[in-house]
Amino acid sequence: MYRIPSTLNSDLDYTESLIKKYQAGEIKAGELKSNRVPMGIYEQRKNEHYMLRVRCAGGLITPKQLAEVAYVGRLVSTSHLHITTRQEIQIHNVDLRDTVPALRKLEKVGLSTAGGGGNTVRNMMVNDRSGLVAEEAFDVYPVVEELTSRLIAESDSFTMPRKYKVAMDYNEQDAHYSFVADFGLQARIIDGQRGYRVLIAGSTAPNPHTGWQVFDFLPEVDLYRAAKALKNWFNKYGNRRNRHKARMRYVFYKYGEEEAKRLYLEEFKELKRDGSLDFFVPTLPLEHHRPEFTPEKDDSEEFLRWKQRYAHAQTTDEGRRENLWFAYLPVDHGNNRPEFFAEVADYLANYGNDVIRFTKREQIQVRNIPEEYLPNIYHFFKRLGDYQVDYPVVVTNFTSCTGADTCRLGICLPKGAINAITKKLLASDLDLDAIPDFELKMNGCTNICANATWADLGFSGRIGRVGDDPFPAYTVWLPLKGRNEIDLSVGYIPARHLPGFVEDYLRDVIAEKDNYADYYDYVVKHGAEVVKLLLEKYKTVKPYAEEPDAYHDWEDDEKFSLIKYGQAECSAGLFDIIELDQDTIAEKRKAIDTGKAKDLEKELHDIVFAENRMLLVTRGIDPRTDDDVYNGFLKEFIATGIVPQKFSVLTDRARRHESLADQQPLIYELADLLNELYKGMDDNLQFKTVSATAQPQPAVSKQTDATPEPAVAKASPAPATSAAAPSKPDGLTPDVKKDFRGVSCPMNFVKTKIALSPMKSGQVLEILLDDGQPIQNVPGSVRNEGHTVLSTEKVDNYWKVLIKKK
Repeated sequence: MYRIPSTLNSDLDYTESLIKKYQAGEIKAGELKSNRVPMGIYEQRKNEHYMLRVRCAGGLITPKQLAEVAYVGRLVSTSHLHITTRQEIQIHNVDLRDTVPALRKLEKVGLSTAGGGGNTVRNMMVNDRSGLVAEEAFDVYPVVEELTSRLIAESDSFTMPRKYKVAMDYNEQDAHYSFVADFGLQARIIDGQRGYRVLIAGSTAPNPHTGWQVFDFLPEVDLYRAAKALKNWFNKYGNRRNRHKARMRYVFYKYGEEEAKRLYLEEFKELKRDGSLDFFVPTLPLEHHRPEFTPEKDDSEEFLRWKQRYAHAQTTDEGRRENLWFAYLPVDHGNNRPEFFAEVADYLANYGNDVIRFTKREQIQVRNIPEEYLPNIYHFFKRLGDYQVDYPVVVTNFTSCTGADTCRLGICLPKGAINAITKKLLASDLDLDAIPDFELKMNGCTNICANATWADLGFSGRIGRVGDDPFPAYTVWLPLKGRNEIDLSVGYIPARHLPGFVEDYLRDVIAEKDNYADYYDYVVKHGAEVVKLLLEKYKTVKPYAEEPDAYHDWEDDEKFSLIKYGQAECSAGLFDIIELDQDTIAEKRKAIDTGKAKDLEKELHDIVFAENRMLLVTRGIDPRTDDDVYNGFLKEFIATGIVPQKFSVLTDRARRHESLADQQPLIYELADLLNELYKGMDDNLQFKTVSATAQPQPAVSKQTDATPEPAVAKASPAPATSAAAPSKPDGLTPDVKKDFRGVSCPMNFVKTKIALSPMKSGQVLEILLDDGQPIQNVPGSVRNEGHTVLSTEKVDNYWKVLIKKK
């Protein structure tokens, strides 16, 4: 097991002192947050309720430690414990005053939350079959425990530009998450020497990339040196100003592969001079044994089916000699009460302390179980009341993030969606045992915490709209480039239609599985087209009055809205509007290129219209007519020089309904240009190609824009921001004033961004917003951009908001 850093007690003392100051009103929430997040204390959806993320390197935890986690959970009256997709365990809904006392109790059994969040060395991941299969180069569990111990003992492991994630695989052939880790390790033995293939800066998050290889074979003695060199490299070259471009891969994007590697190897070579950095792996204090009670007998069909599905012989030399097995206990979304985990810990302690691993699929793996005791294990699992024990493996492998029910960044409710998919599949006639290794992963937003872009079939939450009504939806991801490559998006689907879509797709996967070399061969040669057809089948959502269920997320009785979760919808809505036009352009181009376009002229006119409209939102334009679209594009993009003049012929012809057939190459060129502009757009909605003179900006002065946009009818729920917002600062005169009453979401947020863009850091913008969605959404989106909302003040039936530019 990993060693607790010697500084932990003093770190806990400091955290406790900050909590007391915060509760006494002596410091602000932001000052406390900067300390508590790296300590693994996360705020949840409900204000002043927190989650403790307990480090379990590689998912390894002893029964004694798990029993203490459950005990602490009961002491703090937690709602539940949660096994994460990074093989940790979380204690949820903890009162702030109980957090540090809980962490002190965990420290006594060798557990810590330090590094559970923030810009730190995060929990290291391991293929949970390490130590159990003959195919492994060697057991990597002792390695990851020692590497964890050394890295978390260093103070600079908690102050990096962004998080530092490590994943270790036991060989190259079965390597998985090491391809998408910041520090990815694949165990190898060459000429009797242990070592690793090393990949760096991989990620599945937005703008993902697999890791770049820096060592084909790194001797194990240099492992810590290589890990420390990466940390030094990241601290030197990582982006600390923009958290959205701060992950390690952006160093490669900035400097290029050759230079980024050179800079890393330069750090490594410098550390080669320090012999104290040599890495040696101690033996872990782990043991297993036969329990004292008698093995049970069970020849029932139910037990034999469970054994075939969930139990596996350990095929290492030691395992074959002792006839040991490992098995999996599905845990519904990784969640259960402390009493459940306490019972698991108490029972499994009978088999020793090397019997538990948490898995990336949010399950419990039990290992080192004598085969004759498998009936005991099965009966124990059944007594726990976990109905999933008798389910086919594929549905218990479905994983998701926690989603919007507890996460402050969430959009959709993926756990509810997975439950609906599972119910649909279990009621079908599909032979689900034919695809036990199929991985479906679902994220509630675009942050990809549950690795939707590294799945056999992935979904990430987003917003769809029909008119002014938003509905929950998901982007669909497929491994179109092969097994060890990032998935690509293939469209999006309304959340309500997910169960039918997944059932139809898996029906084809099962029917065709024997006709292809593997699933990835199937996807490239056949499956991708099946998905495209299914997306067409399931894409339509009728207006709310005709199909209200589509506007309700799974397991939610209320109409879909991010307002009730406290999440600002504006930012997500902005990009969804752009991406809807991107999707239209791509869909129409494909129809033309594949000869499936029924009316070429109509398809080309649709593309040009979408091109003209696509980026108007970035200029605060909310077009209501076709002429608004064409005029806006000519004024904001052609006249300013963002888009070359030669493309104006497309706008002119489209406006006059003239033929565009002879302009197809120019239409495609414009589509590519707009996609590049969008890809390079900065946080202020400016484009890389715009010169200082090409795009005039309003002067920063005391000014008032008192002409509101045309009014739009909208619902007006009670505001939730006033209680948390500070009162208006006395005597403060805004530098700029804007009236955005009558402007609907997300356009009011866009206009706010545009107003802030030319202002200097520290200047103050005053905006006027309508009651309802505008006041609920815009301030939160502004905060997410890093600006400070100084006050929100109700004035008659509208709101006055003061914003200090970051």
